[in-house]
Amino acid sequence: MTKIPAKKKPEMIGPPAPTLTSADLQGMSRRAMLKVTPWRFGFLAALREMERTYPDKPRIGQNATIKEEIVSLGQDPFLDFPASNITAFEEKPGGKPARLNSKFLGFYGPQGALPLNTTAEVHGWLNARDPSFARFTDIFANRFLQLFYRAWADARPIAQFDHPTGDRFQAYVGSLAGLGTPAFKDRDHIPDVAKLPLVALFSGRIKSAVRLRQMLELLLKVHVDIEEHVPSWMSFEPQDLTKIGLGGSHLGQNVHLGSRVPAVNEKICIHVRTESLEQYRSYLPGGDSFTRLTDIVVWYLGVTIEVDVSLSLPADQVPAAQLGQQTALGWTGWIKPETPDDTEPRRYVQAAQFSTERAPAKAAA
Repeated sequence: MTKIPAKKKPEMIGPPAPTLTSADLQGMSRRAMLKVTPWRFGFLAALREMERTYPDKPRIGQNATIKEEIVSLGQDPFLDFPASNITAFEEKPGGKPARLNSKFLGFYGPQGALPLNTTAEVHGWLNARDPSFARFTDIFANRFLQLFYRAWADARPIAQFDHPTGDRFQAYVGSLAGLGTPAFKDRDHIPDVAKLPLVALFSGRIKSAVRLRQMLELLLKVHVDIEEHVPSWMSFEPQDLTKIGLGGSHLGQNVHLGSRVPAVNEKICIHVRTESLEQYRSYLPGGDSFTRLTDIVVWYLGVTIEVDVSLSLPADQVPAAQLGQQTALGWTGWIKPETPDDTEPRRYVQAAQFSTERAPAKAAA
């Protein structure tokens, strides 16, 4: 009688579950914990974490080839009600996608897509060391589970923010502030992601000094006061000037004497209180903080409002001008600064006031 050789036992996915204590898990990376204790993780949370660790690959469910895949999903037949979503996790060598087995949705289980008798039969095949049918259904379950996760992640802003490309909610929210289309992204020195929390302040129909102050304080981390109704002069354009003898001009109604008129609604002054000489210098024209301040003002107000900046400096930070030192006349040159009294509260002195101009736009990469 010919002896039939026993079938080779298939390799199990993932290592055998060891007995670990809380002390053993301390200091272990989350990827290592997923490998040795997969039942501690939820299915959607594990996929989200793996998607976040591969910023150079397409999001899960959006890959066009297997080479671009982040993780390969599968499922072994089971008949019990699972106590956890994930049963095994294994990393593949050579840049191949990792393998994750789950009991989440799929074809098998008490609530699976296949009839219960089919699940029982496939489970018997697996016990007989024949996993071929289970691996065949993984071809379809892999894509189905990836697309299920993709639908879940696309509906959640925090999951969209995890990956550097294709953030749908960033486009939705940015559209309220003119940042939704590629032509209007990254146009200044303030990152667009820093502007998104300020969309609620930006989107108001009426431009408010309080909102502008809140924006500047949130982004620049300095104390700011806004002075409104600063007197200024409005100059007429040459084509708007009239001449004596022309009809249709009535003095006091639609004609003014001179080439300019006073106004109190066209100019504001931003008072910035710096805390050190180095910070003060960064807000002078040409400094990094001055450029960011100007970008915020232009983004919120546009170019229709004249803006002055008034800088104040702590009295104990005012340096005396010295020959041979880097002293900018009118900016950082004080011939005889006042000596502050240590017994008095910290006093600030107005150091400089100047008009702003639009900083040059950042060149696109």
